[in-house]
Amino acid sequence: PPDRSGQGSPERFSSEEQETFINAAYDRDGRTGLMMRTLLETGARVSAFVKIRVEDISFRDLEIRLRETKGDKPRDVPILSSLANELRLHTGDRDTGWLFRSRQGGHYSKRRVQQIVKDIAEEAGIHKRVYPHLLRHTVAQRLADHGMREELLQQFLGHEAPETTQRYYEPKRTRVKEAYEEAMGS
Repeated sequence: PPDRSGQGSPERFSSEEQETFINAAYDRDGRTGLMMRTLLETGARVSAFVKIRVEDISFRDLEIRLRETKGDKPRDVPILSSLANELRLHTGDRDTGWLFRSRQGGHYSKRRVQQIVKDIAEEAGIHKRVYPHLLRHTVAQRLADHGMREELLQQFLGHEAPETTQRYYEPKRTRVKEAYEEAMGS
């Protein structure tokens, strides 16, 4: 189960697991790969992710507006130009509507995205509990590990309380060991 104790950093993918997961999603099909990449790189909660509309993407500013947020405060999250290019290809000539449409033409349900994430993890051979919020924890931890200042990560994630963000900066013994092995070359 996810670490909800507030002690140490939350459960997340290792770099290898992240790569394996995203590759497995693209192996399934391009749209699924793009969905999982977008979910991971935006750090969006699944409830906000399923409600992203084409008109929420600023290809010029390289941002996605997340409207359906936990605190009901829409926020813009940056995206890489490579993701923007892929999203532009995905949307084609559409300039309105759901970014990722279900077969019925509506947006995906949270439950369906949870199932897709779980299925891809199984296909990738990842043997731990994988759920959409783990992708959010993964990008948050990666940004913290690469030096993003705490207040910027708080803004990126849309956290009200700084304490919620601080857990990405509190190393567990396993994080110290991983960092040591990475620095020392395994």
